[in-house]
Amino acid sequence: MNRTSALVLAGALALGGMGLAACSSSESTPAESSSSSIVGNDPATWSPIQISQDANGTTIDLVAGQAAVFTDFPEGGAVVESSDPAVVTASQAGSDGDATFTAGLQAQAPGSATITVLYPDEPADQGGASNIVMQFEVNVSAS
Repeated sequence: MNRTSALVLAGALALGGMGLAACSSSESTPAESSSSSIVGNDPATWSPIQISQDANGTTIDLVAGQAAVFTDFPEGGAVVESSDPAVVTASQAGSDGDATFTAGLQAQAPGSATITVLYPDEPADQGGASNIVMQFEVNVSAS
């Protein structure tokens, strides 16, 4: 290898190294976020919270505008009810032609609501059994 080629190669390696060093800054920038942080200013654009039947008896915290969907919603005519639709609205599972809709929730305004998933066509007390499949609280904070 001649001297000119060696100098060109050395210069290219030095520039490449400086470029890599610039990419590996240890300082945190505003664009970086941890996996537990929520990114974006509009809760309506966030990925919905996923609610399983393990939520029964618990409390879920949402921000006004945020959505939640049921991941293992019971089949057979179960419906979702909100004790306060001004705080949390409920949408029902269903279908329309080829489209299938998942049951879910939409946080509307700060406050608390009890969410109940039940089979409305069954009596509330049938030999000591309840028609309630699951019930939990939702606390909504301002965005």
